[in-house]
Amino acid sequence: MGSLIPLGGADEIVLRRQLPQGDWLYVTRYGAMATDMDTLRFYISKPLEGNDSEVLHKLNKASEFLITDSSLENIAILDTSNGVGITVQGAVYRYFSKESVTEGDDLRSYRITLTQKDTAPRG
Repeated sequence: MGSLIPLGGADEIVLRRQLPQGDWLYVTRYGAMATDMDTLRFYISKPLEGNDSEVLHKLNKASEFLITDSSLENIAILDTSNGVGITVQGAVYRYFSKESVTEGDDLRSYRITLTQKDTAPRG
């Protein structure tokens, strides 16, 4: 089986969501080859201008704070008092609990609260 974390760029933007502090949450989907799982990558960024291809190019140079094999319909995203709460159903391959956005002299920090629901049967 191949690598679970894609090495190339993401295929498509599947979610854009403005956050209360004015930054944006972007979710991209990487469609893996048949032997691997598709993955979702999560980013927080200042608003990115351009079409999907231009935004993807910018995101591919940024660091994602979460990679999961959850499908888009199996995630929930909530604003929290100090960041973002994300619930995923499936495996988590990368997760950072804090994300920062710098714009000029302005630094905004987000606490990322993750809840993971595993659907694999025990046994």
